[in-house]
Amino acid sequence: MKLFAILMSLGFLSSAHATVPASCVDKFEIFDGTQVQMLQGRSSCMLTVHPRNAYQTLIYRDFLFDSEGLFMVFNSYGPGEDKDKTGAREYRFFPRKNGDMSYKFDSSTHKLVVTAPSGKVFVFDTVKSLLVSLSGTKISQDYKVNPTNKGGVEIVSNDGLLLDGGFSIGQSPSQDPKDKLTFKDAHGHRCQIANGDVHNYTSDGDVSFKYDDAQLKSFLQNRCPELQF
Repeated sequence: MKLFAILMSLGFLSSAHATVPASCVDKFEIFDGTQVQMLQGRSSCMLTVHPRNAYQTLIYRDFLFDSEGLFMVFNSYGPGEDKDKTGAREYRFFPRKNGDMSYKFDSSTHKLVVTAPSGKVFVFDTVKSLLVSLSGTKISQDYKVNPTNKGGVEIVSNDGLLLDGGFSIGQSPSQDPKDKLTFKDAHGHRCQIANGDVHNYTSDGDVSFKYDDAQLKSFLQNRCPELQF
């Protein structure tokens, strides 16, 4: 099963209330040991950064973005049932300046640069298919792909508002409306709320983020007034 199909089947990629940006164009490109795919989903734009050798062992980590601001660290732990052998960590960065995503490749440095809707710049090593840096953000990584390291990418500090959706095996961390997520601002303030407070759910398993930036700011001012948006 292809990656996008796996993610869709497990509820990883559902954003039924989003709008596909006009700049979203279906494309598939290979740079060294990394493949990049941009795809128009049902109602959002998606982009994956994926190791080319992933299907040799089915043990791999890749990275996914969408036009609603999602940054997902997706892990496959080998052959077996998807519900037992996949896991994901979800983050969102705010404010989201627009729904546009873009990428460019520098063949001289073997670096892929992805610009997310928030304006955050993600740099990947295309030879090893690894995340190298994230603008305005300090990250800590465990490069081992196993289910005990919560996805393997931790945000240590960030220069703006961040949503840490947590880690989950076999489904999106946002799939259960009762599970908790944490908003964090640049000054170290934190506010924990339930998934259901910021996500919409449909009977067929679709999950979407409820708010645009203005609506989210209003919600957080009432719910988490210590946070700085």
